Amino acid sequence: MDKLLTVGADPFPPYQYYNENHDVKGSDYEIVKKIFNHAEYKIKVILNEWKKIEDLVINKKIDAAFQVQYTIEREKKYFFSGLFRNAVTEVITGNKSLDLKSYFEIEEKKLSVGVINNYTYGDDVDKIDSSLKKSFDEQNKLLKAINDRILDIGIFDKGVKEYLIKKEGFDNIFSIKNLEFIRPLYVIFSSKKLKDSFNRSLKDLFNK
Repeated sequence: MDKLLTVGADPFPPYQYYNENHDVKGSDYEIVKKIFNHAEYKIKVILNEWKKIEDLVINKKIDAAFQVQYTIEREKKYFFSGLFRNAVTEVITGNKSLDLKSYFEIEEKKLSVGVINNYTYGDDVDKIDSSLKKSFDEQNKLLKAINDRILDIGIFDKGVKEYLIKKEGFDNIFSIKNLEFIRPLYVIFSSKKLKDSFNRSLKDLFNK
C-alpha cells in the first residue's frame, strides 16, 4: 500500500493553486504528484504562504515542499532534490521606453522595484537597495502596480505573468529582455531518505 505524504507549496498559479472547489491544480503540482507516485507514494498537497510552508518542513510537520530556490542558508535547514525545473524570471515595466542593460542601472536611476514578500530571487535582485523595493503579498497586485505605472519595474515569473495578463486583461506590461534570467527550482524534504527516493524517481522519469 502506498504511503501518504503531506507536501506543501505556496499558491503560484498556473503552477499550483486551489480551484473553485478548493482542489489543488496546476502544472507543477501534476509533475510533483507523478514523481511521488512513481516512487510509490501518494501525496496530499497543502498551499499556504511560503514562510508557513517552510516552517512546517523545518519542524517536520510536513514531508516536503516544492518549487523552492536553493540558498546555502536553506540547505542547512532541509534537504534539496535534484533539479526540478528551471523558471524564467523577467524584469517587467509599464513604461515601454524604459531600457536597462544591467541591474546596476536600477540603483543608478533610483527605480522603484516591486517584489513578492519573502521570496528569494538571486543575488542580482536580492542585493538591490531595500529602500527602492516595495513588497506585495499577491502576484496580481504587483502586476497591476506595474501595469498602472505605480512602480517603475517588477520582478516576475514569466509563466505567472502570462497567466495573469490573460486572466486580468492587463495591456501595459513590457519585458526588459536584457535582465531576464533563469531560476533553478527544487523540491525540499525533511528527510534525507525521502529525498533520495524522490531523486531516484526523478531520474527514472526525466533523466535528471
